[in-house]
Amino acid sequence: MRLFQTGELRLLKEVRERFRLSPDEKGVVVGIGDDAAVIAPHHKKIIVTTDMMNEGVHFDLGYTSPFHLGFKIVSVNVSDIMAMGGVPKYLFIDLAFTCAADDEFFRGIYDGVEQAMDLYGVQLLGGDLCSASNDIILSATVIGEGERVVTRAGATPGDRIYLTASTGDSACGLEILRRLNNEGKQRIKNFRYWRGNAEARECHDAPLQKTEGDAEELALEKDNGTITIKWEIARPLLLRHLMPMARDSRYMAPYASAMLDVSDGLFIDLCRICDESGTGAILYSEKIPLSEGLKKVSGSLDRDPLDFAASGGEDYEILFTAADFPMESYNQAHDIKVSCIGEITRQERVVINKEGRKSALKAEGYQHFGPPR
Repeated sequence: MRLFQTGELRLLKEVRERFRLSPDEKGVVVGIGDDAAVIAPHHKKIIVTTDMMNEGVHFDLGYTSPFHLGFKIVSVNVSDIMAMGGVPKYLFIDLAFTCAADDEFFRGIYDGVEQAMDLYGVQLLGGDLCSASNDIILSATVIGEGERVVTRAGATPGDRIYLTASTGDSACGLEILRRLNNEGKQRIKNFRYWRGNAEARECHDAPLQKTEGDAEELALEKDNGTITIKWEIARPLLLRHLMPMARDSRYMAPYASAMLDVSDGLFIDLCRICDESGTGAILYSEKIPLSEGLKKVSGSLDRDPLDFAASGGEDYEILFTAADFPMESYNQAHDIKVSCIGEITRQERVVINKEGRKSALKAEGYQHFGPPR
Protein backbone atom coordinates (compact mmCIF):
# COMPACT_ATOMS: atom_id res chain seq x y z
CA MET A 1 0.00 0.00 0.00
CA ARG A 2 1.29 3.48 -0.87
CA LEU A 3 1.93 5.92 1.98
CA PHE A 4 -0.68 8.38 0.71
CA GLN A 5 -3.25 5.58 0.99
CA THR A 6 -2.21 4.73 4.55
CA GLY A 7 -2.24 8.35 5.71
CA GLU A 8 0.03 10.40 7.97
CA LEU A 9 -1.96 9.92 11.19
CA ARG A 10 -1.95 6.15 10.92
CA LEU A 11 1.78 6.10 10.10
CA LEU A 12 2.64 8.33 13.05
CA LYS A 13 0.48 6.23 15.35
CA GLU A 14 2.37 3.14 14.20
CA VAL A 15 5.73 4.79 15.01
CA ARG A 16 4.48 5.92 18.42
CA GLU A 17 3.29 2.45 19.33
CA ARG A 18 6.45 0.80 18.02
CA PHE A 19 8.82 3.05 19.96
CA ARG A 20 6.88 3.46 23.17
CA LEU A 21 9.02 4.64 26.10
CA SER A 22 10.50 2.04 28.40
CA PRO A 23 9.10 2.27 31.96
CA ASP A 24 12.62 2.69 33.37
CA GLU A 25 13.51 5.64 31.11
CA LYS A 26 13.81 8.18 33.90
CA GLY A 27 15.37 11.01 31.90
CA VAL A 28 12.31 11.62 29.72
CA VAL A 29 9.38 13.72 30.93
CA VAL A 30 7.42 13.83 27.63
CA GLY A 31 8.11 11.52 24.67
CA ILE A 32 6.52 10.99 21.24
CA GLY A 33 3.06 12.47 20.74
CA ASP A 34 3.27 16.08 21.90
CA ASP A 35 4.51 19.27 20.22
CA ALA A 36 7.97 18.63 21.65
CA ALA A 37 9.82 16.14 23.81
CA VAL A 38 10.91 17.03 27.32
CA ILE A 39 14.02 15.58 28.94
CA ALA A 40 15.53 16.05 32.39
CA PRO A 41 19.35 16.13 32.20
CA HIS A 42 21.33 14.27 34.84
CA HIS A 43 23.65 17.19 35.65
CA LYS A 44 25.95 16.27 32.78
CA LYS A 45 27.02 18.15 29.66
CA ILE A 46 24.41 17.86 26.91
CA ILE A 47 25.77 17.11 23.39
CA VAL A 48 23.52 17.63 20.35
CA THR A 49 24.15 16.75 16.71
CA THR A 50 22.12 16.55 13.52
CA ASP A 51 22.84 15.13 10.09
CA MET A 52 20.87 14.40 6.94
CA MET A 53 20.99 12.03 3.98
CA ASN A 54 19.56 13.01 0.59
CA GLU A 55 18.76 10.64 -2.25
CA GLY A 56 21.14 11.14 -5.15
CA VAL A 57 23.74 12.81 -2.90
CA HIS A 58 24.23 10.43 0.01
CA PHE A 59 22.62 7.26 -1.26
CA ASP A 60 21.42 5.47 -4.39
CA LEU A 61 18.28 3.36 -4.11
CA GLY A 62 19.59 1.19 -6.94
CA TYR A 63 21.72 -0.69 -4.40
CA THR A 64 20.62 0.68 -1.01
CA SER A 65 17.72 -0.83 0.90
CA PRO A 66 15.47 1.07 3.33
CA PHE A 67 16.92 -1.07 6.12
CA HIS A 68 20.41 0.18 5.26
CA LEU A 69 19.16 3.78 5.27
CA GLY A 70 17.48 3.49 8.65
CA PHE A 71 20.53 1.94 10.26
CA LYS A 72 22.97 4.38 8.69
CA ILE A 73 21.11 7.60 9.56
CA VAL A 74 21.26 6.59 13.23
CA SER A 75 24.91 5.45 13.10
CA VAL A 76 26.30 8.60 11.48
CA ASN A 77 24.64 10.79 14.11
CA VAL A 78 25.60 8.55 17.03
CA SER A 79 29.16 8.67 15.71
CA ASP A 80 29.26 12.46 16.16
CA ILE A 81 28.24 12.11 19.82
CA MET A 82 30.81 9.39 20.48
CA ALA A 83 33.49 11.37 18.65
CA MET A 84 33.22 14.04 21.35
CA GLY A 85 33.44 11.54 24.19
CA GLY A 86 29.70 11.43 24.81
CA VAL A 87 27.09 8.73 25.29
CA PRO A 88 24.10 8.87 22.90
CA LYS A 89 20.72 8.94 24.64
CA TYR A 90 17.85 10.31 22.55
CA LEU A 91 16.97 10.21 18.86
CA PHE A 92 14.71 12.30 16.59
CA ILE A 93 14.03 11.22 12.99
CA ASP A 94 12.67 13.40 10.15
CA LEU A 95 11.61 11.65 6.93
CA ALA A 96 10.39 13.04 3.61
CA PHE A 97 8.94 10.49 1.17
CA THR A 98 7.87 10.76 -2.45
CA CYS A 99 4.44 9.59 -3.54
CA ALA A 100 6.05 6.43 -4.95
CA ALA A 101 7.06 5.23 -1.47
CA ASP A 102 4.98 2.45 0.07
CA ASP A 103 4.35 0.94 3.50
CA GLU A 104 7.09 -1.67 3.01
CA PHE A 105 9.69 1.02 2.38
CA PHE A 106 8.47 3.04 5.38
CA ARG A 107 8.65 0.05 7.73
CA GLY A 108 11.99 -1.04 6.27
CA ILE A 109 13.57 2.24 7.32
CA TYR A 110 12.24 1.88 10.86
CA ASP A 111 13.49 -1.73 10.95
CA GLY A 112 16.99 -0.37 10.38
CA VAL A 113 16.44 2.47 12.86
CA GLU A 114 15.30 -0.02 15.50
CA GLN A 115 18.32 -2.27 14.99
CA ALA A 116 20.67 0.70 15.40
CA MET A 117 18.78 1.92 18.46
CA ASP A 118 19.17 -1.50 20.03
CA LEU A 119 22.91 -1.49 19.31
CA TYR A 120 23.61 2.00 20.65
CA GLY A 121 21.04 2.09 23.44
CA VAL A 122 19.22 5.22 22.27
CA GLN A 123 15.53 6.07 22.64
CA LEU A 124 13.38 7.54 19.85
CA LEU A 125 11.55 10.61 21.17
CA GLY A 126 10.01 12.10 18.04
CA GLY A 127 10.58 13.66 14.66
CA ASP A 128 8.58 14.60 11.59
CA LEU A 129 7.06 12.94 8.55
CA CYS A 130 6.24 14.79 5.34
CA SER A 131 5.96 14.40 1.57
CA ALA A 132 8.71 15.18 -0.94
CA SER A 133 8.33 16.19 -4.58
CA ASN A 134 11.30 14.34 -6.05
CA ASP A 135 13.81 12.67 -3.74
CA ILE A 136 13.70 10.93 -0.37
CA ILE A 137 15.32 12.81 2.52
CA LEU A 138 16.29 11.49 5.95
CA SER A 139 17.44 13.64 8.84
CA ALA A 140 18.21 12.71 12.42
CA THR A 141 19.11 14.51 15.61
CA VAL A 142 20.81 12.73 18.49
CA ILE A 143 21.17 14.10 22.00
CA GLY A 144 23.90 12.70 24.19
CA GLU A 145 25.58 13.46 27.47
CA GLY A 146 29.07 13.34 28.86
CA GLU A 147 31.23 14.21 31.83
CA ARG A 148 34.10 15.52 29.70
CA VAL A 149 33.60 16.75 26.16
CA VAL A 150 36.52 16.41 23.72
CA THR A 151 36.56 18.90 20.83
CA ARG A 152 38.74 19.33 17.74
CA ALA A 153 40.57 22.25 19.29
CA GLY A 154 42.80 20.72 21.97
CA ALA A 155 45.75 19.25 20.05
CA THR A 156 49.19 20.58 21.02
CA PRO A 157 52.63 20.14 19.43
CA GLY A 158 54.16 16.86 20.54
CA ASP A 159 50.85 15.00 20.76
CA ARG A 160 50.68 11.80 18.78
CA ILE A 161 47.94 11.14 16.22
CA TYR A 162 45.88 7.95 16.59
CA LEU A 163 43.27 6.21 14.45
CA THR A 164 40.90 3.33 15.18
CA ALA A 165 40.70 0.34 12.82
CA SER A 166 41.36 1.47 9.23
CA THR A 167 40.08 3.95 6.67
CA GLY A 168 39.20 3.58 3.00
CA ASP A 169 36.94 0.54 3.31
CA SER A 170 33.71 2.50 2.93
CA ALA A 171 34.88 4.33 -0.20
CA CYS A 172 36.09 1.05 -1.67
CA GLY A 173 32.72 -0.53 -0.86
CA LEU A 174 31.02 2.34 -2.68
CA GLU A 175 33.28 1.78 -5.69
CA ILE A 176 32.21 -1.87 -5.75
CA LEU A 177 28.54 -0.89 -5.60
CA ARG A 178 28.89 1.56 -8.47
CA ARG A 179 30.49 -1.10 -10.67
CA LEU A 180 27.85 -3.79 -10.12
CA ASN A 181 25.37 -4.73 -12.80
CA ASN A 182 21.64 -4.48 -12.05
CA GLU A 183 21.44 -8.09 -10.88
CA GLY A 184 24.32 -7.56 -8.47
CA LYS A 185 22.81 -4.35 -7.09
CA GLN A 186 19.50 -6.07 -6.42
CA ARG A 187 21.30 -8.90 -4.64
CA ILE A 188 23.03 -6.39 -2.37
CA LYS A 189 19.72 -4.73 -1.49
CA ASN A 190 18.40 -8.05 -0.20
CA PHE A 191 21.13 -8.42 2.43
CA ARG A 192 20.73 -6.92 5.87
CA TYR A 193 24.31 -7.46 7.02
CA TRP A 194 23.33 -7.74 10.64
CA ARG A 195 24.80 -9.97 13.34
CA GLY A 196 22.09 -9.38 15.91
CA ASN A 197 24.20 -9.77 19.03
CA ALA A 198 25.63 -7.62 21.78
CA GLU A 199 29.17 -7.98 20.45
CA ALA A 200 28.30 -6.44 17.08
CA ARG A 201 30.26 -3.25 17.67
CA GLU A 202 33.49 -5.07 18.49
CA CYS A 203 33.28 -7.73 15.79
CA HIS A 204 31.90 -5.55 13.01
CA ASP A 205 35.10 -5.80 10.98
CA ALA A 206 35.69 -9.50 11.51
CA PRO A 207 35.09 -11.87 8.59
CA LEU A 208 31.40 -12.63 8.13
CA GLN A 209 30.12 -16.13 7.61
CA LYS A 210 28.55 -16.91 4.27
CA THR A 211 24.76 -17.10 4.55
CA GLU A 212 22.14 -18.76 2.37
CA GLY A 213 21.73 -16.87 -0.88
CA ASP A 214 25.20 -15.31 -0.82
CA ALA A 215 26.91 -15.21 -4.20
CA GLU A 216 30.34 -16.83 -4.42
CA GLU A 217 31.61 -13.86 -6.43
CA LEU A 218 30.51 -10.42 -7.52
CA ALA A 219 31.02 -9.25 -11.12
CA LEU A 220 32.30 -5.68 -11.47
CA GLU A 221 32.56 -3.54 -14.58
CA LYS A 222 36.08 -2.39 -15.41
CA ASP A 223 37.40 -0.69 -18.56
CA ASN A 224 34.75 -2.13 -20.88
CA GLY A 225 35.27 -5.55 -19.37
CA THR A 226 34.36 -7.49 -16.23
CA ILE A 227 36.32 -8.64 -13.22
CA THR A 228 35.16 -10.77 -10.29
CA ILE A 229 35.67 -10.20 -6.58
CA LYS A 230 35.19 -12.97 -4.05
CA TRP A 231 32.17 -12.38 -1.87
CA GLU A 232 34.10 -12.99 1.35
CA ILE A 233 36.43 -10.11 0.40
CA ALA A 234 33.76 -7.71 -0.86
CA ARG A 235 31.21 -8.17 1.88
CA PRO A 236 33.06 -6.42 4.76
CA LEU A 237 33.75 -3.45 2.46
CA LEU A 238 30.09 -3.23 1.47
CA LEU A 239 29.14 -3.46 5.12
CA ARG A 240 31.38 -0.53 6.02
CA HIS A 241 29.58 1.65 3.48
CA LEU A 242 25.96 0.55 3.74
CA MET A 243 25.84 0.03 7.52
CA PRO A 244 28.75 1.88 9.14
CA MET A 245 29.41 1.33 12.82
CA ALA A 246 30.00 4.23 15.21
CA ARG A 247 33.11 3.61 17.30
CA ASP A 248 32.85 3.70 21.08
CA SER A 249 35.31 6.34 22.31
CA ARG A 250 34.90 5.84 26.04
CA TYR A 251 38.41 4.33 26.36
CA MET A 252 40.13 7.01 24.24
CA ALA A 253 38.31 10.10 25.50
CA PRO A 254 40.06 10.32 28.91
CA TYR A 255 43.42 10.55 27.13
CA ALA A 256 42.41 12.55 24.04
CA SER A 257 43.38 16.19 23.61
CA ALA A 258 41.38 16.50 20.37
CA MET A 259 39.04 14.07 18.64
CA LEU A 260 36.59 13.67 15.75
CA ASP A 261 35.15 10.95 13.54
CA VAL A 262 36.47 10.42 10.02
CA SER A 263 33.37 11.22 7.99
CA ASP A 264 34.75 13.15 4.99
CA GLY A 265 38.23 11.65 4.66
CA LEU A 266 41.31 11.11 6.83
CA PHE A 267 43.32 14.01 5.37
CA ILE A 268 40.56 16.62 5.43
CA ASP A 269 39.46 15.65 8.93
CA LEU A 270 43.02 15.76 10.27
CA CYS A 271 43.33 19.23 8.74
CA ARG A 272 40.19 20.20 10.66
CA ILE A 273 41.86 19.24 13.93
CA CYS A 274 44.90 21.29 12.91
CA ASP A 275 42.78 24.28 11.90
CA GLU A 276 40.80 24.29 15.13
CA SER A 277 43.88 23.66 17.28
CA GLY A 278 46.14 26.09 15.43
CA THR A 279 48.78 23.42 14.76
CA GLY A 280 50.43 21.41 12.03
CA ALA A 281 50.87 17.66 11.64
CA ILE A 282 53.25 15.03 10.32
CA LEU A 283 51.49 11.98 8.90
CA TYR A 284 53.37 8.79 8.01
CA SER A 285 51.61 7.16 5.07
CA GLU A 286 53.06 3.70 5.73
CA LYS A 287 51.51 3.77 9.22
CA ILE A 288 47.97 4.39 7.95
CA PRO A 289 46.21 1.06 8.60
CA LEU A 290 44.77 -0.63 5.50
CA SER A 291 42.48 -3.66 5.61
CA GLU A 292 43.40 -6.74 3.60
CA GLY A 293 40.12 -6.46 1.71
CA LEU A 294 40.89 -2.88 0.68
CA LYS A 295 44.33 -3.84 -0.58
CA LYS A 296 43.02 -6.81 -2.58
CA VAL A 297 40.11 -4.96 -4.22
CA SER A 298 42.23 -1.86 -4.91
CA GLY A 299 44.75 -4.08 -6.69
CA SER A 300 42.03 -5.64 -8.82
CA LEU A 301 40.80 -2.16 -9.77
CA ASP A 302 44.33 -0.84 -10.44
CA ARG A 303 43.88 1.73 -7.69
CA ASP A 304 46.20 2.81 -4.90
CA PRO A 305 44.56 1.78 -1.59
CA LEU A 306 46.01 4.91 0.02
CA ASP A 307 43.80 7.03 -2.25
CA PHE A 308 40.73 5.43 -0.68
CA ALA A 309 42.21 5.62 2.82
CA ALA A 310 43.30 9.26 2.59
CA SER A 311 40.23 10.91 1.12
CA GLY A 312 37.46 8.34 0.71
CA GLY A 313 35.30 9.33 3.68
CA GLU A 314 32.35 7.72 5.48
CA ASP A 315 34.53 5.43 7.60
CA TYR A 316 33.38 6.94 10.93
CA GLU A 317 36.59 5.85 12.62
CA ILE A 318 37.85 7.84 15.61
CA LEU A 319 40.80 10.13 14.86
CA PHE A 320 42.31 11.57 18.02
CA THR A 321 45.43 13.15 19.44
CA ALA A 322 46.95 12.44 22.83
CA ALA A 323 50.16 13.10 24.71
CA ASP A 324 50.25 9.64 26.24
CA PHE A 325 47.80 6.95 25.13
CA PRO A 326 48.42 3.34 26.33
CA MET A 327 48.04 1.89 22.84
CA GLU A 328 49.71 -1.47 23.51
CA SER A 329 47.56 -2.37 26.51
CA TYR A 330 44.45 -1.05 24.74
CA ASN A 331 45.06 -3.21 21.68
CA GLN A 332 45.61 -6.30 23.81
CA ALA A 333 42.18 -5.83 25.36
CA HIS A 334 40.12 -4.83 22.30
CA ASP A 335 39.32 -6.28 18.88
CA ILE A 336 39.16 -2.85 17.23
CA LYS A 337 42.80 -1.79 17.20
CA VAL A 338 44.29 1.70 17.45
CA SER A 339 47.28 2.80 15.36
CA CYS A 340 49.67 5.72 15.84
CA ILE A 341 49.96 7.40 12.43
CA GLY A 342 51.78 10.66 13.12
CA GLU A 343 52.33 13.57 15.44
CA ILE A 344 51.16 17.13 15.94
CA THR A 345 53.63 19.89 15.04
CA ARG A 346 53.63 23.64 15.54
CA GLN A 347 52.97 24.60 11.94
CA GLU A 348 54.30 22.24 9.28
CA ARG A 349 51.70 19.96 7.65
CA VAL A 350 53.29 17.14 5.69
CA VAL A 351 52.86 13.52 4.68
CA ILE A 352 56.00 11.36 4.71
CA ASN A 353 55.98 8.22 2.56
CA LYS A 354 57.90 5.01 3.19
CA GLU A 355 60.89 6.31 1.21
CA GLY A 356 61.06 9.35 3.49
CA ARG A 357 59.88 11.86 0.87
CA LYS A 358 57.69 14.72 2.04
CA SER A 359 54.56 16.12 0.42
CA ALA A 360 52.05 18.67 1.61
CA LEU A 361 49.18 17.45 3.78
CA LYS A 362 46.19 18.77 1.86
CA ALA A 363 42.57 18.90 2.97
CA GLU A 364 41.46 16.22 0.51
CA GLY A 365 38.09 14.57 1.04
CA TYR A 366 34.40 15.06 0.52
CA GLN A 367 33.01 18.60 0.61
CA HIS A 368 29.45 19.66 -0.12
CA PHE A 369 29.54 22.33 -2.83
CA GLY A 370 33.15 21.35 -3.51
CA PRO A 371 34.58 20.29 -6.89
CA PRO A 372 33.07 17.13 -8.44
CA ARG A 373 34.77 13.85 -7.48
